[in-house]
Amino acid sequence: MEIDEYFERLGHLAKIAKESNFTVYALVETPGSHAAMVAALLAFRESILTAEDENGLSGYLAIGFFAGRTHRERLAAFAMTFEIEHEWKRREVKRLCERYDSSQRLFQSVPGLLDKIRRRASGSQDFELIEVSAVNSVSGSEIYRVGNAFTKLCPYLSPGIVNWAQTEWPTAPAFVRLDAGYYSATQPLQLLTEATLVPANPRWLEDFSLRKGMKDFAAYYLLDRPPSERHAEYWDYHAKNVRRLEVHVERREDDYLTMIIEELPRPDDPSGLMIARCIHLDTHDPAFTPLGQVEMQHLDLAINVYEGEDREKRFAQSLQNGKVQAASFRTHLFRIEQTPFVSLFSFCEMFLESKVLLSEWLNELVSA
Repeated sequence: MEIDEYFERLGHLAKIAKESNFTVYALVETPGSHAAMVAALLAFRESILTAEDENGLSGYLAIGFFAGRTHRERLAAFAMTFEIEHEWKRREVKRLCERYDSSQRLFQSVPGLLDKIRRRASGSQDFELIEVSAVNSVSGSEIYRVGNAFTKLCPYLSPGIVNWAQTEWPTAPAFVRLDAGYYSATQPLQLLTEATLVPANPRWLEDFSLRKGMKDFAAYYLLDRPPSERHAEYWDYHAKNVRRLEVHVERREDDYLTMIIEELPRPDDPSGLMIARCIHLDTHDPAFTPLGQVEMQHLDLAINVYEGEDREKRFAQSLQNGKVQAASFRTHLFRIEQTPFVSLFSFCEMFLESKVLLSEWLNELVSA
């Protein structure tokens, strides 16, 4: 067996586990009708165990999983379990970022929803977002009723963001990313999520002073500090795996300003992916317009996914010059149009992972 075939078969096992509602551990421990495939994969994984595997996996042996096997067999079983999870994540994120298509389960079940895909100013469809007004959230959750059945929001978008935006600006054009691969006749269980409080807008500069040709850039970094020094920073670094926040602002014309905000996680995640959260917006209000009167033409929330060498290339660059390594693949999650510029900070608070880095940026703005 070659390593490529090994990972291809892991992907197949991941699909079996998810579709059967099994945990990956349960499938590896009690494979049932898939015993031959699991045994072959375990034997291959054991044959390529390294000293690094030994050091990294030995701590899991105390859990007691995969009992009754040899030391090396148990190491191989843990390694394979984690690798199946990572392979599933890679495939699932790619699937979630695929452009909408009539062959996907959601559109096969509700073909009329294809007409509700967002249209650009040119009239062409973006094949990423669907009009919020075309679907209905169940009790403000991530579950949406579509036709006679149910689908879900893309899991990287909190339903609290959508609910808050619709409450604040019920007539603003808004669009969401639904999971086109999910459609169920029975209502699924809702996720237990932390309630999203209405965020406060921070103070800002007294005037909107970026003139044509001017650029602004800022970057904020998390350090690997001991938890006793800065607990919140330690949590964002180790639990949320965030590393950096970058902000690039540019006024290209007297009446056009654009901003990109990207939050970068660790580039060495075992899944092989670096999933960055990105916010993009623009406005046609000219410089020196009082901030309270500035309106965004649009605001987008998106994920940029970097894979393979793209991860290190992007992590080694910055948005200072406005152009960086393109994402391996990406998708928009949410779009809203014609809302106040100051609402940007509320969207940042709800969408970005690291509140420490966000606070550093906002504190620098209000103290400038």
